[in-house]
Amino acid sequence: MVRPAGLDTSEFAEILEELDTGVIVCSETGRLALANNVARRELLSGRPLAVDNTGLIYLAADAQPALRQWQAALHAATLSRQRQMLALSDGTQRLMVSVMPLGQQPRWALVMLGRRQPAPTLALEMLGSLYALTGAEQQVLVGLLAGQRVEAIACERGVAVATLRSQVGSIREKLGAGRLEDLVRLAAGLPPMSSVLRSPPIWAAGVPRDCTEPRAA
Repeated sequence: MVRPAGLDTSEFAEILEELDTGVIVCSETGRLALANNVARRELLSGRPLAVDNTGLIYLAADAQPALRQWQAALHAATLSRQRQMLALSDGTQRLMVSVMPLGQQPRWALVMLGRRQPAPTLALEMLGSLYALTGAEQQVLVGLLAGQRVEAIACERGVAVATLRSQVGSIREKLGAGRLEDLVRLAAGLPPMSSVLRSPPIWAAGVPRDCTEPRAA
């Protein structure tokens, strides 16, 4: 990719920060070199991926069965230039991860984290504003996209099922979606929009404080 004139390294780092997909750059051993905002949130949550105070990415205790696959994927990406997809789970949460080679040198692996939901909260809020959804309708839409049944959402919100179905009908009419599948496709097609709240930086031995320039492990 050709760097546009006038953009410096810090501005490229800001582009990564605005992505709603977690982006990690690490060495073959899992030594962290870069993590954008979404990835930092995942690592700081510690489920199933986490990072210790030396900057080493590791798997949570309940996700250890996938440790060999994780290590093999990093090795394959950095040394054999192979791409792999992994399903990392700690028993309660599952995270889809792709591990790919980065650049022309066998040094870094690019780790892309799957989304936890079809669309980020901020994007759904703006979608609701764009199509004049009420606050209640926005919350119902979030529940539907999370896979909840109408009855469960109604119970959670303390309203009658008939009321909830009426809200669902209003959502479909405003968004021009005839079926739930249409709502899911609409959400999946929303442009990337990361939260305005930034997770704290991960400062550790060998990890750059500005999270912009990979360093050797």
